[in-house]
Amino acid sequence: MQPQMSFDPNVYFGIVAENLLKNFGPKALEYADKALNKMKALGDDEGFNMWLSIHEHLALIAANTLRPEGTIFH
Repeated sequence: MQPQMSFDPNVYFGIVAENLLKNFGPKALEYADKALNKMKALGDDEGFNMWLSIHEHLALIAANTLRPEGTIFH
């Protein structure tokens, strides 16, 4: 019998974030914000937490890929 592998939701959220950015560009962050607001308004804690994780991945990816050319970090 094979050992059961654990499921890491962060991998999934990263894939979702990458696909959102690929399909919607910088607007993906705006759409994620709207999804967060909707989940909060609905009182959907699980949905809110999922979108929060996706939003975090979006922000990290966007910070590394959507900055203007020649940007220097100090």
